[in-house]
Amino acid sequence: MILDEIIEELKFAVKGKKLINTCVGVTYTASLLNDGSLGIAHTVPDGSNSLAGELLGMNLEDVITLLKNNSIERGVLLSILNAVSDMTNPQEGDPLDLLEGGKLCVFGYAPRIDTTKFSSIIVYDFLSTQEKNQGKVVIKPFSTFRSEVCDSTVIFGSALVNGSIDTIVKSISTNNLVLEGISSVFAPKTLKNYGFNMVGKIIAIDKLKAFRIICEGGDPSKLATYTRKIYAKLD
Repeated sequence: MILDEIIEELKFAVKGKKLINTCVGVTYTASLLNDGSLGIAHTVPDGSNSLAGELLGMNLEDVITLLKNNSIERGVLLSILNAVSDMTNPQEGDPLDLLEGGKLCVFGYAPRIDTTKFSSIIVYDFLSTQEKNQGKVVIKPFSTFRSEVCDSTVIFGSALVNGSIDTIVKSISTNNLVLEGISSVFAPKTLKNYGFNMVGKIIAIDKLKAFRIICEGGDPSKLATYTRKIYAKLD
């Protein structure tokens, strides 16, 4: 599985680091480490954290191998991996801004996409329960996904949290494959092996403020004030 391989690749990055605090908020999950780094991931309300109340005393190398049983656990896991997966030579901005042309396929929770740069867009929405046609944009429930042939494909990191990423990658044919969003992690070896050629991340520029907003139930627009988008190519 892709997540297992990402964990294996990033095991070295958690050595010697401690979890100072973690918070499962309404929309996002955040983890603060002892080196001052902050990681953020989506909160997908499915299941519960079997290690709740024990995390702060545990070795992070053990934590990242145990938190995989449901979406709540994977949210905590991805927030930790997000914190330690430093991007090599990042560029400022959104990798979506580099894509244009034919058919774009997108997988995420109600993702917002610039419709002017593509001839057609298919969004497989993890939240949607019915198909909607909005001009050249077709929004479909993810439950209807079987396979697609696309010029470019963007998979938001929330697919790692809800466990759907393997199904997507196995069933998609595309020229450009991008992992991005707030739950994204930079694991270049694993992602390149699976055909990804760009990775985007959202990082906090004021870590303590971002952490507090998440814990106190702030909305995404407020969190956006204290974050920025970066990306790297895997070519």
